[in-house]
Amino acid sequence: MATDPICGMTVDEAKAINQNLVIQKNGKEYYFCNTSCKENFATQKWYQTKTFSVIFPPVLGIVLTLGSILSIITDLMMLFMGLFFVVFALAKMMDLHGFAEAFSKYDIIAKRSNLYSSIYPGIEFFLGISYIFSYFLFNSAFVLVISFITFTIMTLGSIGILKNLFSKKPVQCACLGTKINLPLTNVTLLEDVIMSLMSLQLLRVILA
Repeated sequence: MATDPICGMTVDEAKAINQNLVIQKNGKEYYFCNTSCKENFATQKWYQTKTFSVIFPPVLGIVLTLGSILSIITDLMMLFMGLFFVVFALAKMMDLHGFAEAFSKYDIIAKRSNLYSSIYPGIEFFLGISYIFSYFLFNSAFVLVISFITFTIMTLGSIGILKNLFSKKPVQCACLGTKINLPLTNVTLLEDVIMSLMSLQLLRVILA
């Protein structure tokens, strides 16, 4: 017996061979439960592989952590937040329908509102542009508003991610859209927590 690398189902190797549901790649044989999984594997890009989904999250976590620390030290926090939101929003916009579907599996608001899951990339893009704009032309009232919005959605997002992690239910992470195959992990939680804490710091500075 083998495991389908796409859907994770158990596959009878003999049946897969008889049905021509086998692919040889890098000296290894892969068995599939149906033609769709076989075709998906054959057209799979490097950033959609299981190896990438294992390696990329911790690397992303390290980059975000170091980036956030350096941005605070160098007083570039708003610029860092702006670039973060713009890059992540654009990645989500590559497949809006797929993002909305994946996001609704774990976000507590998106589960109840299709509209929210559909416009969420737009909200992030708006926040990103706003932080970049505010870095160069600071307006305390405007930064107060966008920081409050950021703190609210990032905190609620963290709650939804945390609930899913505790349930140990395997779910695709929608943080970089669905073109990249990533599982929901502690790194996903870290992303939201970092943005939530940064926005809280901005609120504290403005209201002090």
